[in-house]
Amino acid sequence: MHNEDYIASGVLELYAAGALDAAERMEVERMAAESPEVRAALLDACEVMEQYAMLHAAQPNPALKDKVMARIQQGQRVSTEEGPEAWALYPEPEEQGSGPYKWMFAASIVLFLLSGFMSLRFYQNWQDAETRLAQALASEQQLAQTYQTAAYSLDQQEQMLRVLRDESYQPVRLQGVEAHPEAKVLVYWNPEEEKVYIDAVQLPAPPAGKQYQLWALLDGKPIDAGLISLERGQETAMQQMKGIKNAQAFAVTLEPVGGSANPTLEQLYVMGEVKS
Repeated sequence: MHNEDYIASGVLELYAAGALDAAERMEVERMAAESPEVRAALLDACEVMEQYAMLHAAQPNPALKDKVMARIQQGQRVSTEEGPEAWALYPEPEEQGSGPYKWMFAASIVLFLLSGFMSLRFYQNWQDAETRLAQALASEQQLAQTYQTAAYSLDQQEQMLRVLRDESYQPVRLQGVEAHPEAKVLVYWNPEEEKVYIDAVQLPAPPAGKQYQLWALLDGKPIDAGLISLERGQETAMQQMKGIKNAQAFAVTLEPVGGSANPTLEQLYVMGEVKS
């Protein structure tokens, strides 16, 4: 195996991490003794591992530290049968427990497990934060919807109060015809300002494709006064219609969606005369 392939195999990093057995370590040391390139790469790997371990390692037992430092200072020379002498970076098998890289390797494993634990905790906290954020957004949307509904209701109440207090508005009660005796609509009409409002609408829900339309009647001729919307439960809401200057009566018919140019008399629901 070429030196480049041997260096790239990762065996030097395993040596530095103390993950090789005695035979494998001897092989690495032999290769390092024979090749300056392998030796330099081995020293770099050991230096990187040492820096990493020193950066994250916990304080070792003082007795163990003294023993390790004594061993390092004493040093051990090893020789191989095939090459020049090399300095041993690890003790003999029976003394592995006191090797300087043993606790570094253990520290790296502890650091790895601690990193995994912290990552899991961060992930769980992130999930909790996401859940709380979604709940907060849902509550905010619900609150905004409630506020809009309350604001709409308040605006309707204020509008109704202004019309009822204004003596220039004339109320016209539209009663259901014989075919629809339960139907009722109340019209507030201000001829001077040509304003028309309807309120207290009691009409059955229109069938699909149909819509109620208000008419003003003058000299027997119908005048379109606008379409009635029953959305938002407007049976009790006040709705402004088209402006009408002159009228003798008002009526409501059921027409196709979008309204008609002339009322469908067969679908007349309510009617009421303007009292002079």
